[in-house]
Amino acid sequence: MKELVNFFIGVIVTCVIAASFAEVPTGRFSNGRSMGDFIAQALALNFAPPYLQPNATFYKGVNFASGGSGLLNTTNPGLAITFNVQLEQYKNVSTLLEKELGALAAFELISRSLFLISVGLNDITFGNFTNPTTQKQYNATQYINLMLEAYKSGIKTLYASGTRKIVLFGEGVDGCEPIIRIQNNSQCVDFLNELALEFEAGLKQLVDEFHVIIPGLHLVLAYQYNIEHDMITNPQSFGLKNATAGCCGAGILNAQYQCGTKVPANVTGVHQTLCKHPSEYLYWDYIHNTEYVDKVKFQNYWDGNTSFVYPFNLRTLALL
Repeated sequence: MKELVNFFIGVIVTCVIAASFAEVPTGRFSNGRSMGDFIAQALALNFAPPYLQPNATFYKGVNFASGGSGLLNTTNPGLAITFNVQLEQYKNVSTLLEKELGALAAFELISRSLFLISVGLNDITFGNFTNPTTQKQYNATQYINLMLEAYKSGIKTLYASGTRKIVLFGEGVDGCEPIIRIQNNSQCVDFLNELALEFEAGLKQLVDEFHVIIPGLHLVLAYQYNIEHDMITNPQSFGLKNATAGCCGAGILNAQYQCGTKVPANVTGVHQTLCKHPSEYLYWDYIHNTEYVDKVKFQNYWDGNTSFVYPFNLRTLALL
């Protein structure tokens, strides 16, 4: 196998706690490893350091992820590092590598690297569903198209800087996340699920389009909606016992207060709780998957067929 370096872009990991992965906070909304970690381990690489980590070196990867960020600058403004800013950070790393390695060596390194992009959840849930202004400006299809155009622009930016291998992660069952359920009498919100499906379908079209216009760019789409839907509708077949509540958090479905945050003193009868067996839960907190669920997804993406990953699996992409 060629030497590979992982460059992580998008909303892949953020910062709360990792209950079973390490004895200290690791920067992941998870009880353990995230998707990027599983992929790094499959490639025999160390976990990529955050871009903002002081004195970090990026020859073996870098992580630009920011909790709460989105494709659109209007999503959670001021609360996260947007996709566009993450792309600028990547350009800074690219320039640094050119200075330290030389232009040709830096290009060869980047062109062999595997880029992971997971973004869109916050645009759909917080940029649209909880934003009346956005809903007045755009209908559902217009909003999804706006997201896809931002995605397309970002991919072109990456390609221009030497990127040749990119994994796009599709959208999960956004309307059934605990933080959404508690706003709808513990039921899923169908409108959000429809948006998630439309976005994932748009990503497939985007992959097909780029394969035609830029044959040298290898894009792979890792589907998330169907596998999460199967886990929600038939959790027992995956060894899950709870597919509605978060393992860690406080309040209804452990989703009224995020895992690890302080419940206000004037709120009575609500306390932070942590389940005994996270691997029996779909959700770690009110929105993110447990390590076990990410591992199941990873196994399907790494060696699975086109039902899970399109047009070929991640093992194949790594060998290109």
